[in-house]
Amino acid sequence: MTIATPRYALSDASTRPRIERVWTIFAENTRLRGLRVGPLLLVGFGFTATFVPLLLSEMLASYGLFGAPELSTFYEAYQSPMLLIFAMLMSAVVGAGIVADDLRTKAISLYLSRPLTVMDYLVGKSGVVAVLLALLAILPGVLTAVIVGLLGYVPADVAATAALVFLGVGTLTVLTFTGVAVLLSTLTDRKSFAGAGIFAFLFSIEIVSLILASATGDLSFEYLSPWEDILAVARLGFQYPSFLPTIDGYVALTVLLALIPTLFLLSYVRLSRLEVVTD
Repeated sequence: MTIATPRYALSDASTRPRIERVWTIFAENTRLRGLRVGPLLLVGFGFTATFVPLLLSEMLASYGLFGAPELSTFYEAYQSPMLLIFAMLMSAVVGAGIVADDLRTKAISLYLSRPLTVMDYLVGKSGVVAVLLALLAILPGVLTAVIVGLLGYVPADVAATAALVFLGVGTLTVLTFTGVAVLLSTLTDRKSFAGAGIFAFLFSIEIVSLILASATGDLSFEYLSPWEDILAVARLGFQYPSFLPTIDGYVALTVLLALIPTLFLLSYVRLSRLEVVTD
C-alpha cells in the first residue's frame, strides 16, 4: 500500500504488418468494385467466350477433327479477338476508377497517410484489377488444359505444358493490362476520362501498329502493341507454326518485361507526388 502518485504509461502502438494493410485495401476494393454486376458479367461472358470454344476444339481434335491434339492447338485461345476485347473492357470498367475515384473524393490523402505507403496502396489497388483479369486471361486456358489432360483427350505431358504456357502468357497479359489501367487512372480524377483513355490507348495502339507494319512492310512496328507482343510470346510458348512472317517471340518477351515494370514505376512516381505524411 502506498500513497505515492500513480504512474501511467501507454504501450507503444503497434503497426499492422504490411501484408495485412495491403490485404485490407485489396479486400475492400474487391467488394466495392469487383463484386458488382458489370465486372461479374464481363467475367462470365469473357470466361465462357474463351473456355467453351477452346475446350470443344481440344475435344474434337482428339477424335481427329481439326488435326491431331498437340501443344500448338491450344493457341486457339489467342486466335480469337474475344480475349483481347474482354481484357480491354475489364481494364476500362474496373481499372478506370481504381485510383481516379480516390483522387476525386480526396480519399487518396487518407490512403497515403502513415502507416500506409505508396507501395501498399499500389499493390492493393492493382491486385483488384489483376485478379479480375486473371479470371479472363489465365483461368480458362489452365482449366481447359487440366480437364482435357485428366480426361485423356491429350497426353498428360502436353496438357501440363499447355497449362504452364497459359499461366506464363496469362500472367504477362494480366500485368500489362493492369499496369496500363492503373497508370492512366492516376492521371485524372474523372473515372469516365480514365476509362475512355484505357480503352482508347489499348485499342488504338493495336490498330496503329498493324497499319504501320502493313503500310511499310516492317513488322517491327508490331512490337509497339502490347497485344501483338503477347501473341508472339504465346506462339513461341505453344510452338505454333505460322505460315506468315511474324515478330520474334523472344524480342516480344523482352519488350513486355521492360514495359511492365515501367508502367508500375510511372504509377509509383505519380502517386509519390501525392503522398501525405502525418505523425
